[in-house]
Amino acid sequence: YCLKVNYKNNHRFFSYPIRGSEKWEKIYDKRTSIERCNSRLKDYLNTDNLRSSGIAKAKSWALLNCITLIAGTIAVNTAKSISTAA
Repeated sequence: YCLKVNYKNNHRFFSYPIRGSEKWEKIYDKRTSIERCNSRLKDYLNTDNLRSSGIAKAKSWALLNCITLIAGTIAVNTAKSISTAA
């Protein structure tokens, strides 16, 4: 018995690419890294608790937090590479 399903009709129940496939694994890995980044922004940089009003202020605050997160990551990785080279 073979059931052919049009995944475009019900994309929440039948997903493309197929779960467990190599392409799906690559997409899912990207999603988990983005979720980790969002979690760090919320936990360590207090992005989820903004005290300013307006989308423009919130966007600039979030972008500054992203820059801070990237700068911290670069600093840590540079310090690690210097300590392992010495």
